[in-house]
Amino acid sequence: MPFERRLAGSRSMSVFARALDVQQETRAAPWAGRALFALTILLLGLGLLWLYSASSFVATSEGLPGTYYLVQQATHAGVGLVALAAARFIDYRIWRRLAWPLLIVSIILLVIVILPGTEAIAPRVNGARRWLRLGMTVQPSELAKYALVLWVAAVAVKKQDRLHSLRYGLGPFLVVAGGICGLLLLEPHFSAALLTAVVTTVVLFAAGARLGHFALMAGFGLPLAWVVVTHAGYRSSRISAFLHPTPGAQGVGYQLRQSLIAVGSGGMFGVGYGASRQKLYYLPEPQNDFIFPIIAEEWGLVGSVLVIGVFLAWTLVALRIAASAPDLFGRLLAIGITALIAVTAFGHIGVTLGVLPTTGINLPFVSAGGTHLVMALFGTGVLLNIAAQRRC
Repeated sequence: MPFERRLAGSRSMSVFARALDVQQETRAAPWAGRALFALTILLLGLGLLWLYSASSFVATSEGLPGTYYLVQQATHAGVGLVALAAARFIDYRIWRRLAWPLLIVSIILLVIVILPGTEAIAPRVNGARRWLRLGMTVQPSELAKYALVLWVAAVAVKKQDRLHSLRYGLGPFLVVAGGICGLLLLEPHFSAALLTAVVTTVVLFAAGARLGHFALMAGFGLPLAWVVVTHAGYRSSRISAFLHPTPGAQGVGYQLRQSLIAVGSGGMFGVGYGASRQKLYYLPEPQNDFIFPIIAEEWGLVGSVLVIGVFLAWTLVALRIAASAPDLFGRLLAIGITALIAVTAFGHIGVTLGVLPTTGINLPFVSAGGTHLVMALFGTGVLLNIAAQRRC
């Protein structure tokens, strides 16, 4: 079935296209790729600046040089930029043929992380096993998220005529995505599992899956998610702290409380670069899960709006690239990568502002984290390649 006929017959895809205000004959603006690259470099540069301020005290308190996290992040950024350049010049259609192998490899890595007897290469850190140490530290969940997006995009194109069927169309996606989410929950890594589920849903919706099926899945999935949350005492405590932050200020609500103090202390223009007080033993993980409050404290409302504005601009430009991709696979792949980075970014900001329950989410291009940064830059490179091969 031709691409145009598939798109016209897909109600949810038509809704998505109208939301982007895109016609089939449009082509991407020449500036889309250049704008996305510029915004990425801006976030990367500002991220190194912000990370150094947020992490220097943490590093020295751990007996490390004050520049420890900065040097690590700069090294990872260098690797990520090489990955971005490579992905920019590799035809994105090649990834469609590699969808199954990459998915299988990522699943194997996720299994190795949680297997008994692999503690030597997959140690438990803060109660979770999420990393593999194979000469370098790798976080398989980050690889799995991108591999799953690639696989869903590739298989959704192949199953276009059957996506309206819950059993033969949507069912296989639910089995694979549900299996990966289950492995992530065993680490445990609840935020990664939730993000994986959300992004998979976004890609399938864009591909043309029925809204009624998503409503049916939500009817079964939400009670299951509630069981997962309440089964772990710390997760249910975080929900309580989210709903009532003040009573839990010295318990599970401590992070949120200190995060809001940091944001409120910044005022309009902030306390000044490097002058944050909340990073001095008050706010845990200021270099990772709670870096946005440090930015807000030191740069004020102006800096906070800058962060949100740049991520919003990045998302809109990436969606523009997705909307004008040469084929359905390119469009779905671009939508999936965009959703991964955008949902993570705004999820991080929402958690630190108390809009969402507390959970560990990095700020893309900014938070300390090697695999996360490299994969975000790699994904950006894929988007740049899609932009370079737009409709002509």
